[in-house]
Amino acid sequence: MRLTAFVAVLVIGLSGCIFQNLSPTRRLTDQVYALNDETRWGRVDLASQRVAPEYRVAFLQTHRSWGRDIQIADTDLTNVVMAPDSDSATSLIAVSWYDQRTMTLHGSVLEQQWKRLEDHYVLETERVIDGDESLLTPPETEESDDRVAVAP
Repeated sequence: MRLTAFVAVLVIGLSGCIFQNLSPTRRLTDQVYALNDETRWGRVDLASQRVAPEYRVAFLQTHRSWGRDIQIADTDLTNVVMAPDSDSATSLIAVSWYDQRTMTLHGSVLEQQWKRLEDHYVLETERVIDGDESLLTPPETEESDDRVAVAP
């Protein structure tokens, strides 16, 4: 009888640990850390898989120069606030980054909006709320002028 009670308590205790790791807050923070770690190391292709489909094109545009012209020195998750219904959340990320063209160190704070899709969270939008806003400025595209100038 004691062995059965011990096993039952052990199973209940272990299942609590497993379910705690599957909480919405834990799933969200895992996604926030993963996305920001992937972008830090220039893996925007992997990070884009953690972005809502309707925001993915804009995300790729604003992160196109990351890993080339912009080198992320450090990221720090400073705050995560989950909505009471666990369907959305906001995270704040402090980013230290170098403009590779000038080797100047900049700082920006990103506000990221997340939403739940089924059993995981995806980035819905992000914006710079403090510091250098050029971190998320899409690079200018160089349009080639194929016309030949003709002198009058």
